[in-house]
Amino acid sequence: MVQVPTLRRVMSPQLPPNFHASLWQQVPERPSQWHALDTQFGNGQAFLETLLAWQADPQAPSQLFYTAFTEQAPDNLVPQLAQNCFGLLPGIHRICYANSQVKLNLCVGHFAVNFKEIDIAADSIQISNFLDTDPRSVARLSKLGTRIRWSAMNDDALAQLKASGFQLDTLGSSATYQPHWPIKAALRSSDIQAPESKRKAIVIGAGLAGAAVAYSLAHRGWQVEVIDQHTQTGGGASGLPAGIFATHVSPDNNVLSRITRDGVRATIERAASLLKRGEEWDLSHLVEHRYSGKRELPPSPVWPEAGLEWSAEANQVHQQMAGLNKETLALWHPLAGWIQTQSLVKAQLSHPNISCRFKTKVSQLIRQASGWQLIDNNNNQVVAQADHVIIANAHACQDLLNSIQIVEQASVKPRPQIPITPLRGQVTFGPMHSLNQDLRSKLPRVPVNGHGSFIGNLPALQINSEGPYWIVGSSFQRFDFDTTVREEDQQSNLKQWAELMPAWHDEILENVDVSKTQGWAGIRAALPDRLPAVGAFQHLDFEGLQVCTGMGARGISWSVLCGELLASQLNHEPLPMAASLAKLMAAARFG
Repeated sequence: MVQVPTLRRVMSPQLPPNFHASLWQQVPERPSQWHALDTQFGNGQAFLETLLAWQADPQAPSQLFYTAFTEQAPDNLVPQLAQNCFGLLPGIHRICYANSQVKLNLCVGHFAVNFKEIDIAADSIQISNFLDTDPRSVARLSKLGTRIRWSAMNDDALAQLKASGFQLDTLGSSATYQPHWPIKAALRSSDIQAPESKRKAIVIGAGLAGAAVAYSLAHRGWQVEVIDQHTQTGGGASGLPAGIFATHVSPDNNVLSRITRDGVRATIERAASLLKRGEEWDLSHLVEHRYSGKRELPPSPVWPEAGLEWSAEANQVHQQMAGLNKETLALWHPLAGWIQTQSLVKAQLSHPNISCRFKTKVSQLIRQASGWQLIDNNNNQVVAQADHVIIANAHACQDLLNSIQIVEQASVKPRPQIPITPLRGQVTFGPMHSLNQDLRSKLPRVPVNGHGSFIGNLPALQINSEGPYWIVGSSFQRFDFDTTVREEDQQSNLKQWAELMPAWHDEILENVDVSKTQGWAGIRAALPDRLPAVGAFQHLDFEGLQVCTGMGARGISWSVLCGELLASQLNHEPLPMAASLAKLMAAARFG
């Protein structure tokens, strides 16, 4: 069972000395963040000791980031960490503890490969063996004053260390980064943070993307105002009654697969901390019907045992449970489930640092020296202004980008163009008791997806609604903005459901009465490369403007990760994923 433990800070004088804690305790004004790096994770004991030291220190930095490396997924983790460290395939995994105030970036795989994926400037670095570590690489991840300590060193490495800008301490087993030249190599710096007066942002859009961004910023102490044109949350595509989160499988473990796993991990952690399991969400597992043999697993050893924690070939029990025939190709996803979409949106927007304003449509943005002004569609009046604005209104994002007026232009470059494709989707749902009893008894307790998806036995949408319900869909229409429920799409969803579960194909078509069902339709936003657009643009005139859009049908699986990525960029934190993957998601690829 995946849990997110909350570790309370209590005084504990019995704790042994800790390298990283001893350094943050020496800083005259305690920093709000601390970035620690360890080249050898081992069984996690060193991280746990640092975590406990942070827990015991009431004056510790409010956020602790800990980056650690391991050649392969550890099989002997200390018990306090094991429950969250699941599915550790090669790559970088963001794992949260202590109500997400302590964030572990666990880098699994070849050290040299992962070292290039790290995008921080650490405050403290523990090196197990300098014989395997290039001092120049360590300098790249350092800032002025970074302290390092090591266990093994030879004369050549020591000379390179000095040449890279480090000055040895008196003990001879530690050093401080104090180069005699301007620092240009550090990728990020934990001391470059917006002052409190600037830690305010406006988010346009109160759906999955906007709520995730707002929460990620608010959790870091920002004051966030969310503005939406609808009367309440769920006016757009995030009004979907319920949806699934699931990994994407590809034989070459491609970019889409890796990003989706990062997103599902982030979604699981966020849902576990904010929602009621079994009522608003569940890590229920999922069966995937592999139409035409699609979604093939990577071969071994590319897909080691840790990969099987995410996805494996479905066995006969899984096939029977999901209404598949014996010859139907299928996958079993243990780390997948469903979420009542609006529950996730509302839980995130309920953060005390977030205020929401509905029934306000922003028609124009004006960039002035003092920041961004938002103009209301009804009376052309300024309704809000801030230094930081995040556009998270799905397919309408480009309309706002086109509306931008720059008072003092600094560039003649064309403004960014995000090639968003609006995708209409309609789902069909109804109460479980409306189904034939024989069919109802057969339907699986786990979601099934393939072409569309089925989720059954969902808790009631409202307190007074008719018990548990089922939902299937959805339709898929490009550049169709009509959200009126269509009878032909209800019938199409029923046929799609029957094809999804071929063993019960005729029963579904003969016994489900579409006239007793309800429908819901919304417009999603997708991009040609199938990846979202997150963050700032390269354009000089758009400073302070961010976007978070283009998630297509993966809003539940991706929105939390995208919010964390954007917030980490604004706060100059370690990224929650590999830098190369984050670059592929950057909004800057569009201008």
